[in-house]
Amino acid sequence: MIKHIILLLLFVSLVWSHPHTFIDLYPTLHVKNNTIIKTHIKWKMDDMTSSMLIMEFDLNADGAIDKKENTFVYKNYFLSLEQNNYYMDILVEDQSIPLSSISNFKASIEDNRLCYSFDIIQNLDIKKTKFEFYDKDLFVAFMLKKEFVTAENKKVKIIGIDKDFYYINRLEIE
Repeated sequence: MIKHIILLLLFVSLVWSHPHTFIDLYPTLHVKNNTIIKTHIKWKMDDMTSSMLIMEFDLNADGAIDKKENTFVYKNYFLSLEQNNYYMDILVEDQSIPLSSISNFKASIEDNRLCYSFDIIQNLDIKKTKFEFYDKDLFVAFMLKKEFVTAENKKVKIIGIDKDFYYINRLEIE
């Protein structure tokens, strides 16, 4: 009987689990000679998250993120995402590889939505590389659609992988 109660409580807690933030994901792959030489990532946050964070980040309330505000966002919010590998894995021959450093971070406001953009400068064989975007903690859900991807005349495939407790969006180059 105790086992049934514990299982019921566990199930009920899973039902209430849901993402707190939804992010539209826009990857741009810069390709030269079948090598990805730079990956530009843009996150466009949902309306609710954006409105809360814009009030906090846009300190002078001018509707834009200036250089000082960008530095604040980078140091106090974005850098902490490193512990989650910036919600992504790069797979080469199906093995996760270390993410090179992140550069050119920029926070901005577009259509009243908060955006983060950044670059990953890393040479990757286009035929052996896959990108996975996810959050195991269920606080962030990524929305990745084929039309969000720019890959310089390369065809891409988006695969959704249900891991029971979280969801992976995989980007493959065909």
